Amino acid sequence: MKRLHFAKLPVLACLLWSAGLSAGPPISKDKASAEQPAARALDKKALAEFALAHSRARDALMAVEARLALLSEKVFDSRLVVRYHGETDTPFRVARIELDLDGARAYRNDFNKAPTAQAIKLFDGYLPPGRHLLRLRVFARGPDDPPGSQPGYFAGSGLTVHLREKTTCTASFDVEQDGDSPGSRVLSNPEPDGSWNIEINAGFETKAK
Repeated sequence: MKRLHFAKLPVLACLLWSAGLSAGPPISKDKASAEQPAARALDKKALAEFALAHSRARDALMAVEARLALLSEKVFDSRLVVRYHGETDTPFRVARIELDLDGARAYRNDFNKAPTAQAIKLFDGYLPPGRHLLRLRVFARGPDDPPGSQPGYFAGSGLTVHLREKTTCTASFDVEQDGDSPGSRVLSNPEPDGSWNIEINAGFETKAK
C-alpha cells in the first residue's frame, strides 16, 4: 500500500505543476492596453485589403459593362435613353432614385443630400427593337427626418416604350412635388394631418438616327 501511495505522489505533483504552467499569471491591464494598438493595426490592414479587393472588383465590373455596351451597340441598332427631371428639393428631400428595365435594376443612386442636379440620366444603351417596360421609384425624407434615416416617403410610375430599328428613343420622367409633412411635433396624435403630393409625367419620343 505504501509503495502504491508513494508512486502516485510524483504523478500528482506533475499534474499540479503542469496546471500551474498552463494557467500562467493573470494578464495585466497594461499588457491588454498594449495589445489593443496591435489589434487596431490588424483591423486597418484588413480594411485596406478589403478596400483594394472592392476597387479591383469594381474596375472589373466597369470593364465588363463597357464591353457589354460596345457589343450591344454592334448587335442592336435601337438606342434607349432614359432621363429624370425632378422638382422635389423642398420641403422633402430626395433620398433614392431607382429604375428597373424589363424587371432588372438599371439604375440606383442614394443621396445623403438632395441632388443638386435636377436632370439625371438614368440609362443610355442599345436594346433589341420592341416593347420595353420602365419602372421608376422615388424615395424621399420629410423635413423633420435626419439625413441618415430611412426614407419614409415613396412614389412610383411605370412606362412602356416601343423601340424601332435604327432609331433613338428618349424616355423622360418629369417629377413635381408638393405637400406639407405632419412633422414630428404632431406625430403623437392618432392621425396627424399631412400630405406628399407627387405628380409624375412619363413619355417617350423616337427619332431616326
